Amino acid sequence: MDSNHLHPSYHAAVPTGPYSARAPSPPYIHVPPPTDLPNRPLTPDVQADPSNSGSRGRDEPLMTIHPSPFAPHITGLSPADVLAITDDGAPQSARDTSSQWVYEGRRRAQSVLSYLYLGPSSAVRDREFLVREGITMVLCARDARFAAAAAAAAHGGMLVMGVTRAVEGLGIAVDGIDVADGRELVAAFAVAAGKVNAHLLAVSRARQLHQQQQQQQNGTTEPASHRRGRVLVVCETGNDRSAAVVAAYLMTMYGLDTVQAVQFMQLKRFCVALGDEFKFQLQAYGDILQAKGDVGQTHGQHPGQQAQQAQKAQQAQQQQLWQQMPQGGGGGKRRLEQTMDEEVDGGQNPMEVEMDAERYAGRGFAPFVDRD
Repeated sequence: MDSNHLHPSYHAAVPTGPYSARAPSPPYIHVPPPTDLPNRPLTPDVQADPSNSGSRGRDEPLMTIHPSPFAPHITGLSPADVLAITDDGAPQSARDTSSQWVYEGRRRAQSVLSYLYLGPSSAVRDREFLVREGITMVLCARDARFAAAAAAAAHGGMLVMGVTRAVEGLGIAVDGIDVADGRELVAAFAVAAGKVNAHLLAVSRARQLHQQQQQQQNGTTEPASHRRGRVLVVCETGNDRSAAVVAAYLMTMYGLDTVQAVQFMQLKRFCVALGDEFKFQLQAYGDILQAKGDVGQTHGQHPGQQAQQAQKAQQAQQQQLWQQMPQGGGGGKRRLEQTMDEEVDGGQNPMEVEMDAERYAGRGFAPFVDRD
């Protein structure tokens, strides 16, 4: 840099540490190993037990989650539909299986929920596994960079086409979701959750219709003859895009935050390793879910509607009083700028000094120091 264009203070101060002229990085999201978590349901209404889990038996659950009471507000589904999707609201548990994990497990699919599986696309070649677990749909999380080529293809791209061929003849539905990097990823999470829920509801309604037909024809029902829906979410590795989709689903339906969702998923599939970009987008998605839940709960309660109407009436009354006040003149309150301009005690404003000092409160690091 030309010395003629440097700020005059350049020669009087030196930086105390290295720095770069780029946008600041977002804070790192640390996901600790899920080994000391309380054995309690992780819902907003339940406080965590501070007891350590070191004395817990290996067969006892390390995490137990329940469907979120805000799921109907977030998804727009009825409470009955949420119960139908989540196996009648059954709790979902995860145990510590890290000591039993083998490297070959990354090539297989694991059950994250009783109706939601996660794995690589190669897992669909195991037709015996698909039949045994009762998989009814495979959701492919494909890279959005290949979306244009996938749209031009007759079967939605190589990933979807390969999965379709692998499950041919098994009566398994195949669908795809484009997972991009950056801000577009947040929108993909909601689309993926909608696809999973729509399929599970369709299977549940078909199951009810099948049982009603059996009841009318034979007078008996055979629940085992028509299973519940089960979805397998896959990508090439089963550890990044598909894992992010499953984590977002846990946040949507079970009210987990980003760290809890990743921890629960890692207990089920130990090899999951989400990058920082996925975790940042999951955190942003979690903020959106929280806002939707708060708004939906407020609008869904009659006392909340009364409070909202009272607040609007109060605001209208304040606006009317403000319009009746004389505009201008010296009878109103002083603005902050007017107060700051007043000089007292030798030309120094104590408010200005105090406000300027508050800017540096709690700062232990000075970016520059004097050369002398």
